[in-house]
Amino acid sequence: MDVGDEWVYRVRDMAPSERVRIAALERTKTKTRASVEFLDGDRAGLLEDVPASRLRCPWAEVERYDARMANWQRLAAFELTETEQMAMLTVFDLLVPSDIASTGSGYVRDGTHIEDVAGLERITGRALQTFVNSVASFQDDEGWWLSAEGSLLIAEAACRVDPMPVLEWVTAEERRCREACKRGKPKKDLNGEKYTSSPQWEYEFYLKYDRPVHELLRQWCGHRAVSFQERLEAAQAEVQRLDELIARAADTFRANKLEHHASWLDQEHEGQRITPYTIRPAVERPRDRREIPVHVVYKKGWWH
Repeated sequence: MDVGDEWVYRVRDMAPSERVRIAALERTKTKTRASVEFLDGDRAGLLEDVPASRLRCPWAEVERYDARMANWQRLAAFELTETEQMAMLTVFDLLVPSDIASTGSGYVRDGTHIEDVAGLERITGRALQTFVNSVASFQDDEGWWLSAEGSLLIAEAACRVDPMPVLEWVTAEERRCREACKRGKPKKDLNGEKYTSSPQWEYEFYLKYDRPVHELLRQWCGHRAVSFQERLEAAQAEVQRLDELIARAADTFRANKLEHHASWLDQEHEGQRITPYTIRPAVERPRDRREIPVHVVYKKGWWH
């Protein structure tokens, strides 16, 4: 890059390329800025001071550069949900070495860069063409690039070939979540102060974020998702098991002459029981005027 050279200028990665001439350069230890003159279009003749990072390549290479950026734009059309992203990243961390394929590089979020084709085919049990023919992809000097959709296909294929590390990870995570949902978890607030989250908060977090990831990973490993009816039957059986466990604990208190503890345990268990009638929202019926409480407010008269 030198004064007088013509370069490709882009204000953003996916913006159109513009032809500019470098009028001046200012280099420091940490950055380089350029004063450029626009040569075409409505801004022809305009001078602007810009970061050198916006000058992408010499103008003679604009066609090759634009073709490559058009490929990136095709890959960016597909985006993952938060659940898909977490599941995919977990599988890549467990099963896909970074020297074979990696995510997080290039211009597309969650896309995959394949460096070792033979290694990827060994991990996934599929030929490379099954991926590149199914999703947006392109090849350059650095290897193959796949969209985020391709990352999902690679993750699922890797799980089918070697599911046990993923299933073991899911089991360990569910054990951690169960413990947090029983006792809360140590955390730090924005000021660095330590506190313990509530079990209820941890349970809601598990339902919203952790469980969908676990279910998706199980499906990729060949396990079907748990149905609503199976969850209901498991919940009813678990309630029965806990009822029996608490009853035995209360009987043990009484046998050791700790009647106060036994009574507290029974009352807490029965009084705070969650039922369909307590968990669903109550629909208030319109009240009759005779049912509306009357609040009498006494006020001194103006003559007092």
